[in-house]
Amino acid sequence: MIGIFEAKTHLPTVCDQVVASGQSITISRRGKPLVVISPVSPEKGDREGILTALKQWNAGKKESDEPDFPDVWEDRTSSGEHSPLED
Repeated sequence: MIGIFEAKTHLPTVCDQVVASGQSITISRRGKPLVVISPVSPEKGDREGILTALKQWNAGKKESDEPDFPDVWEDRTSSGEHSPLED
């Protein structure tokens, strides 16, 4: 555990130590734990992991979920309402 002032002052070094050791570090203020800095696992840091998570999230969406912004915008503009982009 290290203090918040030391972490702020030496953040790049602290991050390098976390990555090199693979161990998490707890940052404290006045002896009370505040946050934990931990290394990113390879599957969380790559684009394929992000793409897989997005695909899983989209697969879990239901048709009854709220529409995305473009769908709502299209519905409103097709109904003849004044578009703020026309100003």
